Amino acid sequence: MSNREYYSVSRIEDGIAVLECPDKIFREFSLDLLPLDAVEGNVLIKDENGQFVLDRDEEQRRKRRLLDLQNKIFG
Repeated sequence: MSNREYYSVSRIEDGIAVLECPDKIFREFSLDLLPLDAVEGNVLIKDENGQFVLDRDEEQRRKRRLLDLQNKIFG
């Protein structure tokens, strides 16, 4: 398991991104602080400079886990 702190893009509206933070609290950030191609559902981490960057590997891992759970529940 990683020590990284992950941020999930919950929604984007009017230039504001609402992120679920590592402490499970939802906070608003200016869309300017996110990567240009960030969309709802993306998983972000902060790089060594404190900038948000996409973490596609973690995003895919989470999607696979959810799909596995759906298949287990619904067959």
